[in-house]
Amino acid sequence: MSAGHPDPTPAPTVRLVRGSADADELAAVLAVLQAVAARRAAARSHPPAAPARAAWSRPTRQPPAGTWRAPGPRPRG
Repeated sequence: MSAGHPDPTPAPTVRLVRGSADADELAAVLAVLQAVAARRAAARSHPPAAPARAAWSRPTRQPPAGTWRAPGPRPRG
């Protein structure tokens, strides 16, 4: 290679350091790594949604005006 032209082949991003994985094992590891990378990329592109309001505190949970309500404690007398 000449100094003016970089090597056209990129360096490997995964290198087997120990052992001898067959093609199926290597494909499984790469599939998992690709899925993790895709999930992280999707999480970065979509900001988290605003937290949902708890169901018990929603205004629709309150009884409408004019409806029956249970009586409070009776005064002693």
